[in-house]
Amino acid sequence: MVTRKPINWFLTEKGRTFSFSVITGTGIACAAAKYGPQTFFLDKYKNFVHYYNNGEPALLSKELRDRCSKCLDILKIPDVHRKLVVPFSVFGFDLFHAGSKNSKFGVAIGIPVNFNYKTLADIQADDIQVNQKKVDWESEAGKKLAEALILPEKVQEFAICREIIMTQNNKIVYQAAYPFTCLFFAYNVSQMLNRRLNLYAGPPLMRGILYSIVGMFATGLYFLMTDMTEVHYETNTDEKLCELGPEYVKSGKIFYEKLLNRNQALRELMGSEGEKKYSKMGNENFGIRQPRIALVHRKLYFEQKIKEINDTEISDHSTDVLL
Repeated sequence: MVTRKPINWFLTEKGRTFSFSVITGTGIACAAAKYGPQTFFLDKYKNFVHYYNNGEPALLSKELRDRCSKCLDILKIPDVHRKLVVPFSVFGFDLFHAGSKNSKFGVAIGIPVNFNYKTLADIQADDIQVNQKKVDWESEAGKKLAEALILPEKVQEFAICREIIMTQNNKIVYQAAYPFTCLFFAYNVSQMLNRRLNLYAGPPLMRGILYSIVGMFATGLYFLMTDMTEVHYETNTDEKLCELGPEYVKSGKIFYEKLLNRNQALRELMGSEGEKKYSKMGNENFGIRQPRIALVHRKLYFEQKIKEINDTEISDHSTDVLL
């Protein structure tokens, strides 16, 4: 009597139909997991990252709401789109954005609590802790962190404009499509190689090796496409911010300088965990991936723009003198 291994069932017509259905369902589920929080479940996503004070969602101050409204004016956002932009108080010290201007579900712009800080007393009043330990604001790292958390008004405007611009595109559509595309790429390539190399007649181990190789390639392709999309839009955003004028170019340099100093201070205060998370320069450590442009490179970009502006002003002044 010949027994059939359960794995051979997947080689039958019903088995292949089942495999195709599983791949399709998984692709749709992954796409929904990426797209849903940015659209249908945007409010729930916002609640998840909201800053809570005494168990209640913290309200954004009128000053920051007005500042966000001013940023919409600076960017000349049409009324039909600005009504969709909802600022709120986000947890942590990093800004946040979700949604898209092209979605009827709107855009959420998270503004961190440190945008309310004007003096060291404001910081100390919030009882900030790092790794569940109070920060010694008299230490060198504490002073560096405090200085980095306090942002001038123009720098805050730059930062809020940056987050708003990041939502003025179709990024969420691309990022939702990538997992579905990569899954079907892996499935179709595997099916094609199985037929051409006649691996269906071979041992399951051969097909397992093939699926592992194709799966790793598809995973790498997914991360590559996701990271390149994010880097593209970040580059595009910095370019648009420079178009707002020299004042915002200078604010951009200060903003990224503050972020780097903050990360350097946190690296020291967090000990070994901080060393894993941040580099000595203040960049985020990502390993082999590059999901975002390094903060040092973004700072250098604005420094280069400042140099170009200064060189232009000197050239124009020299021309005026000659005339």
